[in-house]
Amino acid sequence: MSKQVTFYMTHEDEQAFLDAIRQFGPLALVYSAFSDPAKMEVHLFHSVGTVAGDDNLGLVNAPSANNLKHEFFSTSSTYCLDLAESEIVQFNRCRPIQTWIANGRLWFDENSFKGVKSQAFLKWANALLEWIRINYKKNNSGDFIAPYALELANQGKLQLGPTIAPLSIEEQKRILGIK
Repeated sequence: MSKQVTFYMTHEDEQAFLDAIRQFGPLALVYSAFSDPAKMEVHLFHSVGTVAGDDNLGLVNAPSANNLKHEFFSTSSTYCLDLAESEIVQFNRCRPIQTWIANGRLWFDENSFKGVKSQAFLKWANALLEWIRINYKKNNSGDFIAPYALELANQGKLQLGPTIAPLSIEEQKRILGIK
């Protein structure tokens, strides 16, 4: 079974979130896909879209970082984390799209193919999701809005928006058969 929260965060909110959750233990931030296992860890945390694959990261309680499982896919010469078998919280970051950001998501699987993941991991992972539920405002759609994203939205400087890019007017007309 998976557990999740969806949210809107700016890069500033993400940095504050990562700083805050260090209270629950040492934290490692890793890429979900990478070309070299030795370079799986994120060392410099930039705005989303700066580095390929930086919109889909993983949060790991640092002592568990050595126990992450991954597979190599020769067709793309890429390693991918095995999210079901690893004790990892997936951090799908909010992507900027024109004048808004798409919602992001924190989620994790409680079980692996071998059974329930460790109690230490489940306690840590649930604490991360609960931190967001407590510290962010919930909107009518059930998404949680981080403080800076909420401030920018209230000022009309940022739209908290769709999860995919909108179609252009021309593309909408083409699909509807309008000339």
